[in-house]
Amino acid sequence: MAISMSGAVLAGPVLIVNGANQTSEAETTSQITNNLSALHTAAGNTVTITSDIPTDLSPYTQVWDIRFSTNFALTGAQQTQYLGFLQAGGGMFLMGENDNFMPRNNSILDFIALAGGGSLNWAFNCDGTQRVNAPFNGPNAVASVNYACAGGVGDAGNGSFITERQNGTGGSGIAWGVGDLENALDGALTTIFDVNFMQGNRGDDQQNLTKNLIGFVGDQVEPPNPQPVPEPATLALLGIGLAGLGMVRRRRHEA
Repeated sequence: MAISMSGAVLAGPVLIVNGANQTSEAETTSQITNNLSALHTAAGNTVTITSDIPTDLSPYTQVWDIRFSTNFALTGAQQTQYLGFLQAGGGMFLMGENDNFMPRNNSILDFIALAGGGSLNWAFNCDGTQRVNAPFNGPNAVASVNYACAGGVGDAGNGSFITERQNGTGGSGIAWGVGDLENALDGALTTIFDVNFMQGNRGDDQQNLTKNLIGFVGDQVEPPNPQPVPEPATLALLGIGLAGLGMVRRRRHEA
């Protein structure tokens, strides 16, 4: 499975679910929420932040569920709701963590299987540096990330690794683009089993990865601008064309 980004500037309504009212680590939750919200806003997205999953997700084109505590394992009802969102063409990010948070991690793996992304198995814990695979290595340049203490899986199922262990035996980030999820072909799903990379204070490598991740999800599910701003060269050609048309009209009038 190959995934890519078009590089177009796309924007839309984004929901961030952060679990602030029940998180086990309030400071970390605050940091990742503030950083992610700022980066989405800088990308042109309109951001709404809630502690819990709202009953209606239809106002949003993207859901970023950045909860990670063990009490935030996705319930069956929540997985069904998220599956419907993906089936309707939504884009999603689910935050996982290392093996101290396995109830949350296992529920993400269950949801991936439900969506038709494959049966992924937990494989390692507290891995450090991983290489960043295309297209997540740009446009904000990042070749590798040094995770604080990431968990991960042994294979990517129907998806592709966002970040992968140096020895090729699994990775901590996985992505499914539009057309990859067998039970939600119109949706896009991403997950990374590390929280700290999104805090905004762990170096340019992890901040650039977050920016590229935002770009990927938006590129998958946001409609392109129907009236893009013309490039300067296009405007110049348009001006030449209009001038030429005026000359033709004057000649016809003189004749």
